[in-house]
Amino acid sequence: MTTTKRRIDILDSIRGLAIIGIFMYHYYIEWFGGSFLVVPEGPGANFSRLWIFDGGGGVLGFMAAFVKNLLSWLFVYGFAQVNVFLVLSGFVLTYSLLAKGGLGQMKKVREWVSFYWKRLKRILIPFYISVVIGILFLLGKNLIFPVFAGAPLFDLWDVGKILIVPFTFFDMQLLQRFNGDYWFIPLILQLYLLFPLLFIALKKMGAARFMAFTLGLTILYRFCAAYYLDSVPMGVLYPAKESYRLFSFFLPRLFEFTFGMGLGYLSFMNEKFLDGLMKMRWFLLGFGATLLGFVCLTYRWGWIFSDSMLGFGLFFLLMGFAYVLGKIGFMQKFLQKAGESAYETYLLHHYFLNYFLFALLAVMGLKGNETVFWMVMPVYFAAVIFIGFAGKFLSVQVEKALSFRRKR
Repeated sequence: MTTTKRRIDILDSIRGLAIIGIFMYHYYIEWFGGSFLVVPEGPGANFSRLWIFDGGGGVLGFMAAFVKNLLSWLFVYGFAQVNVFLVLSGFVLTYSLLAKGGLGQMKKVREWVSFYWKRLKRILIPFYISVVIGILFLLGKNLIFPVFAGAPLFDLWDVGKILIVPFTFFDMQLLQRFNGDYWFIPLILQLYLLFPLLFIALKKMGAARFMAFTLGLTILYRFCAAYYLDSVPMGVLYPAKESYRLFSFFLPRLFEFTFGMGLGYLSFMNEKFLDGLMKMRWFLLGFGATLLGFVCLTYRWGWIFSDSMLGFGLFFLLMGFAYVLGKIGFMQKFLQKAGESAYETYLLHHYFLNYFLFALLAVMGLKGNETVFWMVMPVYFAAVIFIGFAGKFLSVQVEKALSFRRKR
């Protein structure tokens, strides 16, 4: 296997691990109503909130509870895996552009149009497919579970705002009602639009200074948001000074994306760079940085650094896990496939979980039962993976059809 091929495989495997963490997190947060989420009162106050399951009395009961809660701790803060998506996006975009000659070769308007068109297709085709599927799920919920019936669409104006992506910058409350996971789309679109300028800065400043500079910008904004602003971007956990008015903005997540860009640049300049990051010392560094990132979440001042720390740490942590699991043939293939369809899985799992699975459990009177919780978990896992694969297949077919029509 060539180094280039191994790079692609390991990144897909990391992405696969990240999407598993995200959709399992949503399973937990919807089941328990987010009762374990962080409060800004220090690690001690949050540790007890992570103790979700009680195994009963005695030593054996405590050990059973500990094992169940240990598994849960892997997922209850899975929201942080979105940070890894941003790192991987910056990495892949930078590496692929360098491999094709860089932005310096893009001197004609049609080349710029082609550059943005490819990125928009990758974001918007799965998005529009997911909107259609989401509406079908809403209609299906009304038909199958009439006790939960409600208007499947809000009104034509709301539908128009969902379909016209720029509106998602300004109406996050609407997205929360339809599919709260859509907050990621305007965020990544903003970063993609900025990418040419960021790429030029990266080449002029070098990877180390570029990452340090963007980290400084990110920290400066997050400091202002934590102490002085009465608003907070969607996708971050800690509230702002007074309220939790939602919007989408790239700056508090800039470092994760540019950290990935820096890694992609260094990896292109040295073909063995990424291989060198698959060593135990980097895994341990990632583990320590991830723990520190979660500790930072439990303090107001820590929110200034938490997402940047988590993006940095989780990348190395998941790389270590992906490297070890990659030695198991079927696990490597599974994680790569899961990584390839991660975006589609991210967009679609909300509908299955909220508009079918939990509605079914509620009608049957099973939601809240711990035994059912553990029995349903593998079913949910398998169903979501299948839905992601199906969504990826549909996206590829639509993209092929559009490409065919353009060629004609």
